[in-house]
Amino acid sequence: MKTYSLLSALCILVLFSCGNPTEQKSKKENLRERIQTFEDSLLQLQNNSQNAGQVTSLHQIELINRLLAYNRSFPKDSFSADCLFKVHMIYDQLRATKEAIAYGDTLLERFPSYKNRHLVLESIGSSYDLNEPRDTAMVRKYYELLLKEPQLPTQKRQDIKKRLGLLALSFEEYILKSN
Repeated sequence: MKTYSLLSALCILVLFSCGNPTEQKSKKENLRERIQTFEDSLLQLQNNSQNAGQVTSLHQIELINRLLAYNRSFPKDSFSADCLFKVHMIYDQLRATKEAIAYGDTLLERFPSYKNRHLVLESIGSSYDLNEPRDTAMVRKYYELLLKEPQLPTQKRQDIKKRLGLLALSFEEYILKSN
């Protein structure tokens, strides 16, 4: 009888600890809500003229942490792609180039049909083009991938082709020559 009671208690404990799809859904909704609430707060802070410039890198790191928590918990979810995109863009804004490129590459690898793929490719290519030391092979790689994107606007396509033709020039030299 003791063995049966112990076994029953163990089974109940295992069932409750494993969770169920309803609990997973609530965790997903909770994480998304935390992200949205924080993003809304940052937007309000940014738009309030009295608080202009008060969105700090610490705020951005907190947002990154929330985005990555969602991504780790639900790596195949389409919102995870948006999370990786935002992390990529925030790191780029913080001038943390290596991290920005790493998360951009992760996004492209895990979500090859991502809706903003062309923006990620352009961002990574630009990062390699603008930062010292320049890596022209990587600039070429990402800009050539960008040229293969069907939704790339015609003017952007022409600009990228022109840049690839003058890749030996630094970005500053290229801008001066273009003007």
